[in-house]
Amino acid sequence: MEQAILAMLGIIITLVLYLDRGRRSDIALLRADNAKLRDDMTEGFKEVRAEARSDNTKLRDDMTEGFREVNTRLDKLTGVVMDLCHRVGRLEGRAEVSEPGPDSSQ
Repeated sequence: MEQAILAMLGIIITLVLYLDRGRRSDIALLRADNAKLRDDMTEGFKEVRAEARSDNTKLRDDMTEGFREVNTRLDKLTGVVMDLCHRVGRLEGRAEVSEPGPDSSQ
């Protein structure tokens, strides 16, 4: 009976050591995979950031050009409105001068 218990205990210890070695091996593989994944993600983030910087530079240049165009159009619009104001002012002045007053008709 004692020999059977010792044999079973030996088998159980062997099995536990075998499973422990397999678990440690799996953990080492997972750590290696995680390290590779982390490196790949870091590299991908660097590429995305570089692309974002170049896109931001292009976007900033496009926005600056758009603002210049808007400013040019606003300057033209301001010029047209000011010219219209001067013309209306001159027409009002003409209307006041050309209207006969009550004193001038007598």
